[in-house]
Amino acid sequence: MTDDRRAVLHGGELDALELLLSGLTGLPSYGLPAAAPSDVTSLAIPGPPAEPGSTVELLDPDGTPVASVRITGSRAAERPAHSWVAGRVTPLRPFGHGPSHPRLTSGSRLDGRVVALFGGEVRAPDVLTALRIADGRPLDVVFCGSSVGATTARALDDLDAVASMTPDSRLWFVPDGPALRTDDALARVCRSLGAAEIVDLRHRRASTATGAVVVFTGLSGSGKSTVARALVEHLHAHADRTPVLLDGDDVRRQLSGELGFSAEDRDRNLQRVAWVGARVAEAGGIAVCAPIAPFAASRAEMRRKVEPRSPFILIHVSTPLEVAEARDRKGLYAKARAGLISDFTGIDSPYEDPVDADAAIDTSSASVEECVAVVMSALRSRGVLPEGPSPR
Repeated sequence: MTDDRRAVLHGGELDALELLLSGLTGLPSYGLPAAAPSDVTSLAIPGPPAEPGSTVELLDPDGTPVASVRITGSRAAERPAHSWVAGRVTPLRPFGHGPSHPRLTSGSRLDGRVVALFGGEVRAPDVLTALRIADGRPLDVVFCGSSVGATTARALDDLDAVASMTPDSRLWFVPDGPALRTDDALARVCRSLGAAEIVDLRHRRASTATGAVVVFTGLSGSGKSTVARALVEHLHAHADRTPVLLDGDDVRRQLSGELGFSAEDRDRNLQRVAWVGARVAEAGGIAVCAPIAPFAASRAEMRRKVEPRSPFILIHVSTPLEVAEARDRKGLYAKARAGLISDFTGIDSPYEDPVDADAAIDTSSASVEECVAVVMSALRSRGVLPEGPSPR
């Protein structure tokens, strides 16, 4: 029995799947997140709950089928138009994403070897510690992290050099996932593979120093672009993160010039924005996007393309319709009222207020500076920027 459904996995979802299939976590199955122990790997896919006994195909971002899930349970997810699935995972073909380094799997052997665990930032004192403990003995270096991104690339490059300093040494990569999030989970795995001695040199906090995607959503004329530009200027002046502005009109011209304004084309444009924003965040930058994004389902899919690899921060620009229409700098509302533009948000097409926004701002009652301050507070509360005064 097939469900005739496919789900494209991105970022952390793909890492979690690879970890399940590595055999390191035991039975390769997804579980429902109900009473969720932190080590349960869960997956939400588009659509209503899947029928028990059906099979759902999982694709990588290139559209290549990499695995299938035989459904044993499913229920509606908190994310709009998605459902959680549980069931046994079967690989369809080898993974082709992530770093080229050898993967640690249940078939790897670490018998009698010294194992140094790294995660996040690789620090010189830790490298010296690993070499000192190995003391000429065979050393296996294991790095656990995301399969893409600047942190992983730098760490693996540094650890390649570490492995070359010790005779008979090897470097392994392990994709991060819920099953390895407890402090000693990876150490237990390495012991089960025969490791004689383990030194844990991971710095998990460093690995969270990633970029983010900030999405301003609201009506045309609500002030999204104005606040987005001001936020980018503020970040340039007061933060040590590189902001990249992906403004609605400019992005449409550059990325989606062939698209119209039907619901389908608008959604396709938003997913392109999300994809570009996710790449900026993975490189450590802050992508600041200012589309209208009127529909909850499209915003949820944008979030899915970014998280859990990077924070997705949604800002609702809740400026009332009458204020936005009174501004009408582009004359679009007047054309929509005259019937010259159809499916115009706020006139003959709905705007669905977000229920999952990190913050709401109203440019009719707050200055641009006050709005920027609210967004900066959201960035700090999500851990994108440090608490306290902004660095200068």
